[in-house]
Amino acid sequence: MNTVERYKAVYRGEPVDRVPITAWLGLPLLHQITGKGPRSILEELVENPLGMVRIQEDLGLDPIVLTVDDYRRFSMHRFWRLLYSWPEVALETWQVKQEVVGKKDGVVLYRFTATTPEGPVTWSYHVGDAQVGEDEPVIKDELDFDLLMKYLPEPETLNQDRLVAMIDAVGDRAFFTHQFLGVWGQAANMRGLVNLATDIIERPDFVHRISQSLMERSIRRIGHLAQTGIHSVTYDQTWTGIGFSREHYAEFMLPYDKEVVKAAKQVGMLVSFHNCGQGMRFLEEMVSTGADSLETLTPKESSGDFDLAEVKRRVGDQITLQGGFNERMLSDASSDKIISAVKWCLDTAAGGGRYILRSTGQVFDSAPGNIEVFAQAGRDYGSY
Repeated sequence: MNTVERYKAVYRGEPVDRVPITAWLGLPLLHQITGKGPRSILEELVENPLGMVRIQEDLGLDPIVLTVDDYRRFSMHRFWRLLYSWPEVALETWQVKQEVVGKKDGVVLYRFTATTPEGPVTWSYHVGDAQVGEDEPVIKDELDFDLLMKYLPEPETLNQDRLVAMIDAVGDRAFFTHQFLGVWGQAANMRGLVNLATDIIERPDFVHRISQSLMERSIRRIGHLAQTGIHSVTYDQTWTGIGFSREHYAEFMLPYDKEVVKAAKQVGMLVSFHNCGQGMRFLEEMVSTGADSLETLTPKESSGDFDLAEVKRRVGDQITLQGGFNERMLSDASSDKIISAVKWCLDTAAGGGRYILRSTGQVFDSAPGNIEVFAQAGRDYGSY
């Protein structure tokens, strides 16, 4: 089986020759491997995606190419700008000015002002060490939200030619998965997580109004994205694990998740539900969205709360599981410990198929040879 065939089959619960093996290589690690800075790495990924594919192949991984979505302009500083462009006509009522308003210890604070026919919308975030953090949310009141929904460029006008070119250039050598921030994640991104969590209690109708609008826009975006031929959507709802109850998840998140997942599957895309934090308390609810895969099954050792054995027992026959391997051990663990951890993951979750061996989070650091040990162990012990 080639890489794409293997991933598609395991997502669908079909027979595969062996467990797919992958890891999300973070920018600091890619800097170690290539000697290039974050900007150059991202630019090369867009211009020459086969270079990133070859890096993963050389490490023994089944390559994936992870791309991101356009609305992450509110927190994603570089990558989406390299992937997409808007026609001038789409920006007539949404002109954004970017300013650097502070620098300290390698961290840069950016402020943005979007000019609309009815007034400005502002937000800010800081960038440093390949990470982004919000400082001023874009939705500070209902007027901001109204202007945002009225004047943001229409999803269908986005130019996706660069993404299409990447997919065409790679062919079946890598599985493309598109990081698509979930409805709650978008709302938290734009409103601020603390503000949004407080709104659940004080302004529940406003939360539903935001979520309904973002869901409708997400469904439109999914339809446009499907035209690129991309293989999969990674539906990122990590923020749902930050202290919320099953009742809150069922009311404020799950209904919108289900609609977006359904829309993606209706246009032929596979869907992986992404939670790289905590979420065991609503495990069955996440599976009920209809997603094909659940990731990243982050264990307690990596700030999650997922128990791989318990997840397999409760839902392993309903959805493909991917993750469970604590990538932090790659930085200093011995080969024997890495092999033992891989075997444990496979013994725990690979029985009956529907399992992808992967790191639970980004691999920021790895001792020379350790990723190769991880990948080879997956090949040695993950065959069916």
